[in-house]
Amino acid sequence: MKKLALSMMLFLCVLAVAGAAWCGDNGDGTVTVNGRVWLKDAWCLGWGNWGFAMLRPKSLAHGQCGLTDNSKPGDWRLPTVDELKAVYPYKGQFRPARGTLHWSSSAYRGGTTDAWLVSMRDGSVHGQEKKEIHYIWAVRGGQ
Repeated sequence: MKKLALSMMLFLCVLAVAGAAWCGDNGDGTVTVNGRVWLKDAWCLGWGNWGFAMLRPKSLAHGQCGLTDNSKPGDWRLPTVDELKAVYPYKGQFRPARGTLHWSSSAYRGGTTDAWLVSMRDGSVHGQEKKEIHYIWAVRGGQ
């Protein structure tokens, strides 16, 4: 029964975006979505202002946040606004990436004082002052 449920979940992930997107739990504290590897525990890195959010993922490594993936400090980074928007349809794969605003590494309107956030409640995108406090999530690969 468990294998059937996992197979069905993977099948639905593949169908979600006209067959082009895919996702899967890697069983090592990460989930792969569209070729990017995401930290499964979306709240593990906590929250902070944008400057802290840009630095925090860089120290993430194997043995932290449930990771058993042999990653090293420097492998992880803050996702772009487009990466966060792309992961939104798969939010159910993560703990607990629902209903929260997550910082992106993308500047808002090219400015130095604001950055983009993505809501995991509804997929909406917001510009916010970098001094505000929001959740930090980590991704690796791509960019």
